[in-house]
Amino acid sequence: MEIIRDFIGVAAVAVSCISTAAPLADLNGGQTGRIEFMASNPSHRWALIRGQLGPKQVIHGDLTMPQNLEGKVPIVVMSHGSDGITEGMREIWAKPLLAAGYAVFMVDSFTPRDSAKISGTGAQLTWNTTFNISDAIYALKLLTTHPKIDASRIFHIGWSRGGNAVTGAMWPNYRLPITQTESIKWAGSIPVYPGCNLRYKNPTLKITSPVLYLLAEKDDMTPAEPCVEEIHLLAAEGNPVQYKVYPGAYHVFDRINQARQSNREGTYARCAVDVIMPSHASDRNWGPAFNRATKATLSTPSEWEIAVKQCEGTFWVTSATDVKARDQAVKDALEFMDRVSRASIQTPKPTTDKAEIDKRSQEILRELNFK
Repeated sequence: MEIIRDFIGVAAVAVSCISTAAPLADLNGGQTGRIEFMASNPSHRWALIRGQLGPKQVIHGDLTMPQNLEGKVPIVVMSHGSDGITEGMREIWAKPLLAAGYAVFMVDSFTPRDSAKISGTGAQLTWNTTFNISDAIYALKLLTTHPKIDASRIFHIGWSRGGNAVTGAMWPNYRLPITQTESIKWAGSIPVYPGCNLRYKNPTLKITSPVLYLLAEKDDMTPAEPCVEEIHLLAAEGNPVQYKVYPGAYHVFDRINQARQSNREGTYARCAVDVIMPSHASDRNWGPAFNRATKATLSTPSEWEIAVKQCEGTFWVTSATDVKARDQAVKDALEFMDRVSRASIQTPKPTTDKAEIDKRSQEILRELNFK
């Protein structure tokens, strides 16, 4: 789920580096396995967009290539949720992705920052999700240098808080301060039960690649309804978004052997607040924001902060494994990435000409049947 206090500047976490080896600046040697690389600790979303990337931070990820490797392969960057990297990520998601010919890169945003898990009450409301967003973008940039990875087919998937890493990193204003080029971007993005009650966007921007939201009908941690509403708004603005809602499913429906249970969690599930983000690094504007619940415009950061504080809280939420929904979600994700990959393979050599980029974007949308 989304963390909001990041705007007021959650203190940057001190660099934690377990290994004495220097982090890798590129993967030109075709490295696999545990990869340490340099990221940073932006203090909040506004700082990231404005290029204020914060103190450097060594993080790591685990890179696994599919068997029977022939030529360059597509890859999926995984952004974990509040439980960190889980067995479900490995067993439920990574195994079928690898079997289908996708490489997998699991990015660990917690362990290098001396956090193992932030489930529960307090930590859910204080962890800076901007770390997860920027870590994924640094991973994207790094993977483009690997000789066995197709840089045009790098996908991003994340769960819950990791889903919010996806819905942040899919926007160009978050990526460009790190990638420094529009040519490095995701092939597609898959947020799985992300939080959509708090929305950060800029209506002048467009998402540059297809997005598939995977949502749970009975999710009371990160409810599906505000996501569906937002998806329809994004689609109306010309963004290539679509979604699936799994009937009867609860939060973390893809866990392994999770009996239905209720726990108290810090959540923004009762919020309904939007805020307009800067469109680029030199954009110094803030907001405005809008409280959808009270229909009030929030003109200053302090007004926005108060509105968020009033709706955040610790509530009972339900979690449960739903094998049918879980299996279908994996199937839907693979089908989505396969469609996008086929369209990408047919894409001509990248161009920096804006008119040509816009033309090709429209062609890809038609190929993917996005309206």
